[in-house]
Amino acid sequence: MDPTPSRRSFQKLWAATATSNLSDGVSLAAAPLLAATVTHDPALIAGITVAQRAPWLVLAFISGALADRLDRKRVAQAANWIRVAGFAALAVAVLGDAVSMPLLYAVFFAIGTAETLYDSSSSAWLPTLIAPDDLGRANGRLQTTFVVCNEFVGPPMGGFLFASAAAAPFVVGAGGYLAAVGLLALIPSVTGHRQEPSAEPLTVKSVAADIAVGARWYWTSPTLRSLSVIAAMGNAVSAATYGILVLLATDVLGVSSGWYGVLLAAGAIGAVIGGLVADKVGARMPLGTLILVTNLLSAGSTVGMGLAISPAATVAFMALDGFVVLIQTVQVVTLRQQIVPNELMGRVTAAYRSVAVGAFTVGGIAGGLVAKFFGIPAAFYAGGTAMALTALAVLPVLNDKRLAQVRREAAGPEGTSEERHADASA
Repeated sequence: MDPTPSRRSFQKLWAATATSNLSDGVSLAAAPLLAATVTHDPALIAGITVAQRAPWLVLAFISGALADRLDRKRVAQAANWIRVAGFAALAVAVLGDAVSMPLLYAVFFAIGTAETLYDSSSSAWLPTLIAPDDLGRANGRLQTTFVVCNEFVGPPMGGFLFASAAAAPFVVGAGGYLAAVGLLALIPSVTGHRQEPSAEPLTVKSVAADIAVGARWYWTSPTLRSLSVIAAMGNAVSAATYGILVLLATDVLGVSSGWYGVLLAAGAIGAVIGGLVADKVGARMPLGTLILVTNLLSAGSTVGMGLAISPAATVAFMALDGFVVLIQTVQVVTLRQQIVPNELMGRVTAAYRSVAVGAFTVGGIAGGLVAKFFGIPAAFYAGGTAMALTALAVLPVLNDKRLAQVRREAAGPEGTSEERHADASA
């Protein structure tokens, strides 16, 4: 088969990812800055992150079932339309001087709901657009694009746009999501090396029964369970620390609102490099060792950020954190796509991410409360310690020998041992 159509389809998905992530990056700086004009309570500001991640706890399973039942392109487009509406509502509220914390919570809950739809559908869609051997490179490009747009370009743009006009970042953000809708429309519904699911449901049972199949597959996979625990702790700590980073930067380090976005972008340099070299690092380092080392380095970086030595030192720790997290993320996402059957990808991914991303909610609440009662640096110290302990706790499952076996079986004609285990438990 001529690979050109598949390559072009992936490039369109890649471009859509770039425009939508640019909008995400703009809001990454603009949302907490807007919230800081309403309140300086760290728990209330951290609540924005909680609101955005809460849908992963209550709606992820439904989103995963829809991603496996419906045209994945249309699901992704619908998700971006929800984001357009949310950003437009914020722009109108700012212009009408009607911004409030309940409004921010409602808008970012809606955006989080869209995220469950988009992530479940796009994760299942990607393997149908490219050859299996290209998954690592494709994930590396997507994750690097995420960092460049979401953390490197978007935040300083959001900070400077907010400094010029509070509504501007949300108007620009809505435009980015609209562009993503248009780019996704150019991708054929059926293309690449594997076929999209048909319009017919995968089972003759209810959505609830479909959800149960995906949840059972996830739960009977020791590898996926352990990987989701690692991801959950990392995300919880990220919510606990980055959710109040605006206060560390402005109140402790004395960074202005305009330069806050630059601080976020500078810290993302390491993540960009990590995404670019992730495929090569993964080829040279056993996966179990890679996961352990990257988690311990991320834990140390988190503690270092809490020391608040200077803006430059904070940026250095942020860069190291981004570097190791991106390397790990690319390898883990690729492994997940290799061992999960594509017809179950949406549901299994939703189950996995309901644990991994849902932890943002717990972390955001915990980080805000720890910062409120024990000081802002305390949230960073506690988070780094928790990450290190978790990395050591999952070693019996996520070690080199076990993961090498999982990868070998994933390449075999009979499927993975985890797949057979799930079938036997069904």
